[in-house]
Amino acid sequence: MDVSAVCVAAAALGWLAAGVWLAVTDLRTGLLPTRVIWPTAGGAWVLYAAASLIEAESAGLIGAALGAAVCGGILAAVHFAHPPSMGFGDVRLSVLNGLLCGWWGWQAALAGLLAGFALAVPEALIVIVRHGMRASRPLGPYLLAGAAAVVAWAMATRGLVPAR
Repeated sequence: MDVSAVCVAAAALGWLAAGVWLAVTDLRTGLLPTRVIWPTAGGAWVLYAAASLIEAESAGLIGAALGAAVCGGILAAVHFAHPPSMGFGDVRLSVLNGLLCGWWGWQAALAGLLAGFALAVPEALIVIVRHGMRASRPLGPYLLAGAAAVVAWAMATRGLVPAR
């Protein structure tokens, strides 16, 4: 494995470790701590930048930036349109997940976001039926699972450092 692939793998493993902690914390407290999200995003960005420099190819880094912006922008719009429907921790988490998935293109970042929502739908419907429209459940674990599924798929089909 070359150095750029090691950088990408390290970014994914760092995200995975933080993601497990964030999912457990969100399920227990309903909060996604900023003190975990931003350092994880910063570390992933540095590792992606190193991989991009080693490969002398900026497409992955540009995709990561676009993925973070697109995913964060979508969830920020939802948050600001109706703040009770989504916490800002979910917005921050979508930036991190968009950054992670975006290495394989902004489309992968969007797919990760959509996968997270798709995974949340069954439980959301059950909670609404059982407890009414005002009931809520943490979204973070589903956003993390959706991003994990897309990253695993991208790594398996395109590799750690996709050929551009």
